[in-house]
Amino acid sequence: MLRKVLTLVLVGAVASAGLVASGSAEVTAARSAAIDVLFVGNSLIGTRAITGADTPDVIREMARERGRTIRVTKAIRYGSTLQKSWDTGLSQRPLTAGRRYDVILLQEFSVLVATDPGRVRRTLLATYTQALARSLKPGGRVILFKNWALVNPRPFGSRAANVAAIDTNYARLAAALPLPVAIAPVSDAFESVVARRGTTPLIVKDGKHPTGQAIYLDAAILYGMFFGESPADLPNLYLRADTARYLREVASRTLAA
Repeated sequence: MLRKVLTLVLVGAVASAGLVASGSAEVTAARSAAIDVLFVGNSLIGTRAITGADTPDVIREMARERGRTIRVTKAIRYGSTLQKSWDTGLSQRPLTAGRRYDVILLQEFSVLVATDPGRVRRTLLATYTQALARSLKPGGRVILFKNWALVNPRPFGSRAANVAAIDTNYARLAAALPLPVAIAPVSDAFESVVARRGTTPLIVKDGKHPTGQAIYLDAAILYGMFFGESPADLPNLYLRADTARYLREVASRTLAA
């Protein structure tokens, strides 16, 4: 399924840039096309950690190193829900100014989808849907950023129960949105790392926010979705080569699942 999603995102970016191509020419056209991405979220994508750059900026640097261009618009405020971001005008402005995007990424408050999916559904359907539909380019996609489980799983009895709620509720939200939508499997990639190495490499001592490794992993997944290609050959950037390679392998396996 995700292979199909990656192809659709890539083809959408090519189509919205007004490019007609086939075969190897399609790949060349896709590489030359800049894409416009709006990021709406909070500290889970806004944290800079050791990187000096947040998740959108790390993706942009990955793209630059690969000869691609992402025009980034951010509506990011720490502690905000998607509804609060709209009510304060933070996300409302870029979604009502007539600008259009190849990708609109929505990242909800850390635990809200797992614990109160009805509230998130109301926000998406009643507050965002019409603005999202107006703001997508032809072939564009909404991407739901599937948040990771925090170190403390409360109110769930275990991490596994928390992750199961995350999986179920994001799938239902995606199905409810009457728009082209994909889920960024960030939680899935986190669990692959956690199963082998625990939460410490990815989550800082507050039990919630991403480390530099987590930001890199998130960025690799999103890069793969934005451009419809494996993140296996992305640059190491600020990480040691062996660490970056491992995280790219996790991202690649997750996207291919």
